[in-house]
Amino acid sequence: MQLRQLEYFIVICEAGSFSAAAGRLYVTQPSLSQQVRALEKELGAALLERGRYGITLTPAGRIFLPQAQRAVQAVRDAGDSVRQVVEGRSGDVHVLTVRSVASGILPAPASRWHSLFPSTVLRLHDFSHRRELENAVRNGQGDLAVGPRPTAWEGPVVSLGFEEMVVVGPDEHAPGESAEPTELKEADWVLYESEQGMSEVVDWVTARLGFTPRAVARTGQVSAALLFAVEGIGLTITPENAVPLRWAGHARRIGPGFFRELVAYSRNHPPQLAERYRDMLDSLELPLVPEGELPDGAVHF
Repeated sequence: MQLRQLEYFIVICEAGSFSAAAGRLYVTQPSLSQQVRALEKELGAALLERGRYGITLTPAGRIFLPQAQRAVQAVRDAGDSVRQVVEGRSGDVHVLTVRSVASGILPAPASRWHSLFPSTVLRLHDFSHRRELENAVRNGQGDLAVGPRPTAWEGPVVSLGFEEMVVVGPDEHAPGESAEPTELKEADWVLYESEQGMSEVVDWVTARLGFTPRAVARTGQVSAALLFAVEGIGLTITPENAVPLRWAGHARRIGPGFFRELVAYSRNHPPQLAERYRDMLDSLELPLVPEGELPDGAVHF
């Protein structure tokens, strides 16, 4: 049973005769009749009766017509749904990221995305460590990843900017004040468990400053590390965009400034809807610093 046969049958019923249907379909009447006979042969029943005043439906035809109409409409709906996805008008976008980026960078763009594409669904999948994120993308998960620049990546990569790492503690400081290495070496620290990606960042920063931090607490959550630090348990390091506004005075630049690049990347060319999401991120003013605006002496990776 072919879709064309169903469409021909429906048009014949709507037009009331083979000749009128042939005109609407731009086919010859013998070709139209042949397709209907093939359909009736496959069904094992006559669907139409020709009379002096046009065609009438047989009992089998009356049963078959609404079924045929639903089938044709279902195929049309399916095709339209696919076109909407291809054209970026609807569908799901699966974005993989790390937890600090999910909470610090992506909420505002999500609101913008919803205003532009209200019929789409944005699905965020977050990971504790950038290595887990990279492995997930390599294994074919998701449409697009947003996170630290991956190592030895062969697929498309778009730089979004650099997030600054700041030190947070119990005391409030004047805007623009920096924490010096000597103070940091002598402090107690709230550190991260090894499976949390920020542990890698803290190791990188403190190694560049030439000391090993003295841990008094460890956690797997950036939010918990922030709370512990503000409460006076010890200092911690977080992305600046993860610090709530009410605690902004507790955050300071580390020396000349330490920055981590964030990028949008995928294994292959992303689907059109995911590409639009990536382009939107690239066009927005995110809480990130462009490479050309990094402060003098800043360290970045």
